[in-house]
Amino acid sequence: MTQPERTWGYNLGSKIFVAVLALFTLGLGLVFMWLPLGFGAPAAALWVLEICGLLMAAFGAFLAAGFGVFVATHVTLDGATLRALVPEERGWNPVPRFRSIVVPVAEIRAVERRTEIVKVMGMSSARQALSVVDAAGRRFGLFSSADTTLIRLPLDTIAAAIAAAAGVQVVDLGTVIAGAPGLFGAESSSWTEAPLGAVAAAKARRAAAVTLQIVVALTALTFVLRACSH
Repeated sequence: MTQPERTWGYNLGSKIFVAVLALFTLGLGLVFMWLPLGFGAPAAALWVLEICGLLMAAFGAFLAAGFGVFVATHVTLDGATLRALVPEERGWNPVPRFRSIVVPVAEIRAVERRTEIVKVMGMSSARQALSVVDAAGRRFGLFSSADTTLIRLPLDTIAAAIAAAAGVQVVDLGTVIAGAPGLFGAESSSWTEAPLGAVAAAKARRAAAVTLQIVVALTALTFVLRACSH
């Protein structure tokens, strides 16, 4: 019996969250950049506001540039073919590009996932990555989804559906240290990295969790300061 076509992507809540965060951060950054012009504050304070505003505006512009990823990214399984439109790895280029993946389900020999730890400027972040391998041994990296509850693709559901259609089991390859940033969820590495041991993996995941908590705390502080300024 042919399975009905199923398509997965970022949910509406994720898209709204990214759009609001991009606009808010960009707007607040511009306010901070222009605010010193209306006050006779000390020079040091002016520079602090200018730098904070510039960084916030740059981050807002970065999110705005990547918003199209959250709208366009999708994975479709129609029973006979796996199709996907996913971000292409572009290093630190903030302008996203896409690649199209088409793999016959009958050719899929493995569905593999892993946790990727990425370190940038001493800060760690965690991603959940998914790929498939065909009969010729070619690996098709689908995506690396941020390991958060706010912005993520339903990796577990997608992996289970592909594996069931192909008649294989989902294989968990453990936790690895990935070397590329994987902007906007792009699958970014060769999957040749050796998995970490249990102790090292747990330590790496804790470090990523601490980084996420710091980011959330700073975001919340920004909203509080914005509210108190009125």
